[in-house]
Amino acid sequence: MALQAASFSEDGKYFAQITGDGKLHIWNTLSNSLEQEFTPDFHLTTPCTCLHFWNPRQSSNKGSPSPKKKKRREEVSTSPNIVLGTTSGILLIYSLTKGAIEYTIDSKTNTQVNCVSITSNSLSYSGADQNILEWNLKNKELQSKWKGGNETITSILALPDNKTLLTASKIIKQWQISSREVLRTFTGHSSEIVFMLYVDLPQAGSYVLSGSKGDRLLSCWNLSSDNKQKNAVCNYLMQDSVQYISVNVSDQGLTKVAATNKSGTVHVFQHKLNGKCDKPLKPKSAIQVVSDTGQTNEPVKPLRVFGARFIDSDTVCLGHGSDLILTFEQVEITSKRVEVLIRQDPHALKKSKDVQITKIKKPLIGDGVHYVSTESSKRKPGQQQEIPMEQRLENLTLSKSEGKVPRVDNVAQLLLQGMHSKDRNILRTALFRSDENVIRNSIKRLPVTVFEGLISELSILIHGKTIMSRFGALWLKHLVQVHAGVLISNPSLPELFSSALGSIDNKINSQAALNRLKGKLELLVPQVTSAASAENDEEDEALLVFNDKGSSDSESEEEVALEIDSDSEPENWEEDDVEDGNMEVDRNHMGSSPDSGDSVVMVDDGHESD
Repeated sequence: MALQAASFSEDGKYFAQITGDGKLHIWNTLSNSLEQEFTPDFHLTTPCTCLHFWNPRQSSNKGSPSPKKKKRREEVSTSPNIVLGTTSGILLIYSLTKGAIEYTIDSKTNTQVNCVSITSNSLSYSGADQNILEWNLKNKELQSKWKGGNETITSILALPDNKTLLTASKIIKQWQISSREVLRTFTGHSSEIVFMLYVDLPQAGSYVLSGSKGDRLLSCWNLSSDNKQKNAVCNYLMQDSVQYISVNVSDQGLTKVAATNKSGTVHVFQHKLNGKCDKPLKPKSAIQVVSDTGQTNEPVKPLRVFGARFIDSDTVCLGHGSDLILTFEQVEITSKRVEVLIRQDPHALKKSKDVQITKIKKPLIGDGVHYVSTESSKRKPGQQQEIPMEQRLENLTLSKSEGKVPRVDNVAQLLLQGMHSKDRNILRTALFRSDENVIRNSIKRLPVTVFEGLISELSILIHGKTIMSRFGALWLKHLVQVHAGVLISNPSLPELFSSALGSIDNKINSQAALNRLKGKLELLVPQVTSAASAENDEEDEALLVFNDKGSSDSESEEEVALEIDSDSEPENWEEDDVEDGNMEVDRNHMGSSPDSGDSVVMVDDGHESD
């Protein structure tokens, strides 16, 4: 599907759509029928990418023609033309009156035309790769071309003043057409912008609505010259990416927005643009279209809404169905939160209940045939067999062979919910993560509009304790690495990071002081330990040793007696072996053994013998 492949005409009578096979379908919303179908000769090689309705009558106001000529001119050109962009850089002008291509304009660039926008003076602007192409539809030529930046231009919008132009990729730039200079730059979206719509409020100034293909936010930007703000004044929260937008402004300045998302649901918002809105706005009501065949065994199928356009402040025209069959109807907006419209599926075949046509022939079966059934329970004819509860539970549980629990690789949606609701528990659950892959994937999916709030939350974490400071530093590191270019373009960058940088400097200085103290303590502790151990070694030696001599003499006498009894005394020791009477043993020398060389003195009648 192309970027701008569907659009209502200015009066709402026609709805043009480029299908997936390259064909142009033009529907009449009043008669609810397919008005025209056009297939280019080269649609297989260079299909159409975008379209825009153009009414040549608005730009041909030379003089004041007579009433007859004016009436005749209106009768001739009652239908607008459609400007088609192609992948080969060719612009096709299709005439609804002729039902064919009226003429073509070649840009000679061979680059794809991504978007088209036309001013009231028949000048068309297109985005082709990184270039801005200016076409003169009256002269049937490419008037000029200039480069619009380093990114591919995915959406373009010519403002009614015919002096300024808006181009968008991920960011939105406002150009001065005469000087081809950039007047202002808006932050834009996190992915490529695919749709922009101009809104003019009599008292509040001029605005533009934009939607991208990657996020669920529809943003509103203030184009007033006295407003220098680069961020969106308000955001509209949707269930899916935007595909088509319609706006209705009341006399009191109340703005209603009917936004059709990619899944085919219409969200209706109501807001008065009189200042900046911090939180994203939720839809006042939602409109869904489903098909119901009336049979209980068939599920309800949703019908996709391709576009919604305001008829008045309380009525919208919906185009729902498929690429081949569309149905248009006017629906009144109610106060219900969700309005579900039950309609018939356009692809459903209307079968007659009485006559059934079939080409299948049933075989002839005799009366002697017996059927064997393995089912224990009987079912009524036409009743669907139910799945057992055990099998249902097995389908719900994880298989044991896998052994792995599915994990989410990002918490971007949880983080956005916590930041929008200011819930500390949700923010703590989303930010307290140490897996850097999850952190990096989450940051890649965050829109640019939440960066300032995220940096404030991370600064609070860095001010906290050690574990909180660690989580905040991890998120801040990956945020700077992934979105460095976007952060640099923010003029309030020093103010955003001042708090975090001050806390980081304090922690680094404190850590350095702690490291110096730790080093000195490591040098001091071994010295004190060695001195204490030396003193303990000196104190181990006894200062005074007391020897009890009495106890030692008695012990030595007992030892001498034991030695005499066991070793020195011969086995046949008798008193008769000693001549001349008695023998005395000097007890002073009994403690020594004969082997030591000490002498033993024996006394006999006053004689000494050695």
